[in-house]
Amino acid sequence: MYTLLATYSWLLAKLPEVFARANTWVLGGLIWILRKKIIRKNLADTFPEKSEAWRNKIALTSCRRTAEMALYAIASPSFSEAEVRKRIQLDESITTETSPLRSTDKGTVLFIPHLTLMEMMTAIKFLDPELGKKDWVTLYRPLDVKVAETWVKNSRQRFGVKLVSRRDGFGQVMKAVREGQIAAILFDQNTQQGSRIHFLGKPCAATDLPGIIAQRFQAHRLVFWAERTGFWRCVLKVSPLQARDSVGLTLESNQWLENYLRSSDRACSDWLWAHNRWKSGHYDSLKPLES
Repeated sequence: MYTLLATYSWLLAKLPEVFARANTWVLGGLIWILRKKIIRKNLADTFPEKSEAWRNKIALTSCRRTAEMALYAIASPSFSEAEVRKRIQLDESITTETSPLRSTDKGTVLFIPHLTLMEMMTAIKFLDPELGKKDWVTLYRPLDVKVAETWVKNSRQRFGVKLVSRRDGFGQVMKAVREGQIAAILFDQNTQQGSRIHFLGKPCAATDLPGIIAQRFQAHRLVFWAERTGFWRCVLKVSPLQARDSVGLTLESNQWLENYLRSSDRACSDWLWAHNRWKSGHYDSLKPLES
């Protein structure tokens, strides 16, 4: 299977881009078939004022971009460093000397939204050698298939970002921030723990882990995301969060994402609507998060 993955990776990266685009459309169509019910429900519940045609357009685009993200994880090891530089740009919010991301006085917690080109964010240490001097640690969920897990993990760690399992990596994440390094944590996934908040008008479970770590170590707090500019092309950006306590940071980061998704059709379709963010929102075990 590893040989098959390596061959497919080479084909995706080296053949004319139309090949990768066609594969994205096919895989995106399959995601739509498998997740149609939940995607339609998510969009109908959160954007009831929009037409069904609009919601279907966002849904299909999101499925294709989800496929685009998955295929990039396969293809990226076959891209040369020059090709990576051409596809991924850094916004001035990162490149300016005054960017909080460049601060050396304390650690940094990056709040990561589940946008569709997030796989490209792991190249940042390569794209900016100064930032590359810091340790970057991020939590992830290992894949069930061993060969796929090895391939994807190696792909994500190619440029020096360290992945640690959510099952046993919390200590390493906190150690990184305590020592003045950088930790990146997804904040918009469904969880059976956490606290209840309202997101896009519906109750959902929200993790307060990045907020807790940021508060504990008085770390810099930034939303870090990949904004899509084209097929397998993006610009990496950061936006500072003002809150200092875990409750405030959890609410502010989710409000940032809600505002972002409402800002344009392009932004809205870049989120993973196939993910059931609201699945645990009504669990009795959840306590409301209050500022």
